[in-house]
Amino acid sequence: MPENTPTQSALPDWWPQAAALLVALLALAGGIAVWRSRRPKVLRLAAPPPGMENPDAPAPELPRLDVTLDVISATRSIMKFTLAYRVNLSNRTDRAVSDLSLAVQLASARRGGDNAPSSGAAQQALGVARIGPHQNRSISGEIQLPLADIEVLRQGSAALFIPLLHVTLEGEGQSPLTRSFVIGNPSASGSARLHPIRLDQPPGSVPGLRAQPIAIPES
Repeated sequence: MPENTPTQSALPDWWPQAAALLVALLALAGGIAVWRSRRPKVLRLAAPPPGMENPDAPAPELPRLDVTLDVISATRSIMKFTLAYRVNLSNRTDRAVSDLSLAVQLASARRGGDNAPSSGAAQQALGVARIGPHQNRSISGEIQLPLADIEVLRQGSAALFIPLLHVTLEGEGQSPLTRSFVIGNPSASGSARLHPIRLDQPPGSVPGLRAQPIAIPES
């Protein structure tokens, strides 16, 4: 059976244009879109001193949590694209964080369109009981995207696809924290550039995919 990804040593003529779309995604700057798919859980932090409450003040930010994403595996059938992932959370503060909710959304990058996470469209909602001060926590899962929801990018006769994974952390009374990642094939040159996934290959495993963080402007 042919490989699901093209041989990197003989890239076809359409790769520069496809790579340019990924570069544009990686260069995006702006605010982070948010959504609330369900009532968030309480983020248990120390209460403010008496008299310090201000109902008109903006919601405080979550304690500093670093979010990274690992791709465990990926497969494509004639009906859907399936991604097994691992989200890594690092608490960079001196306080434990408890009862944190985590929402995950898998989407398809759109050329010249809105690539922000859709409000209320998270496919998975997970809970994190506790992350101690300066501790790490990893959460694994599997998520699917129907091929009917994929934005097919055409470069000549090639059909391409760029997955985006959005992760949002929430706690009651806290501003949601969203991180977005682009997923693709690494460059054979060793650069940080990722290549799109081909859809004109036989269904099966899509090996070697990696994730890179990107900034998505608010919709």
